[in-house]
Amino acid sequence: MLKMSDDLSPKSLMNEKSLWDIYIQARRIPFNRFNFWATLFVLVAVALQYCMLEISLDEKLKIVREFSTMALGVVVSVLGFILAGFTIFATISQPEMLVAMSKYRHDVSQLSYLKNNFFTFMRVFIYYLLYTVFCLMVIVFAVKGGLVHKLVMLSPISWKIAEWLVGAAYVGLYAGMFFLLMQLKSFIYNVYHSVMTAIRWKAIQ
Repeated sequence: MLKMSDDLSPKSLMNEKSLWDIYIQARRIPFNRFNFWATLFVLVAVALQYCMLEISLDEKLKIVREFSTMALGVVVSVLGFILAGFTIFATISQPEMLVAMSKYRHDVSQLSYLKNNFFTFMRVFIYYLLYTVFCLMVIVFAVKGGLVHKLVMLSPISWKIAEWLVGAAYVGLYAGMFFLLMQLKSFIYNVYHSVMTAIRWKAIQ
């Protein structure tokens, strides 16, 4: 661990001005290998299942719309729950411990331990927000006779494009939901680990 003597300055602690800035920095934090490979397996399995479906495109579109509507409600509810939990955790965390964490660099991400821990949480929130937007876009635009449908119909291979779009939405929705479940698993562990860290900090003071 390398000590960071200037990481408590207002500039360094508040460099990130938006969620996009936080996401860019959070990309330096490595993914859990199990989460990555499990999600990849599910993505491939869902893609294969879509290719094997023996139903019409209209029925596939109906499945996509129904699932996106259900997923939107579930994800927004879970997002609200974990955001409330994180807010409580951040509020009751000991300031002295957070200050100490900001003075040392994480060996892998090269962020301070403070930002490394908090960005891990923030990255989960960002994934949930992105998936929520994706579900909303599917609900709004995956409508027969809507804007996307009319644009697709202008192409001489409109039926192929429609199949690709519905397939992409199908795979994205199901694999994306599994990915969020993996992120939720990691989020729960990170909360546990953070609480244990706080208790250990208190014990050695």
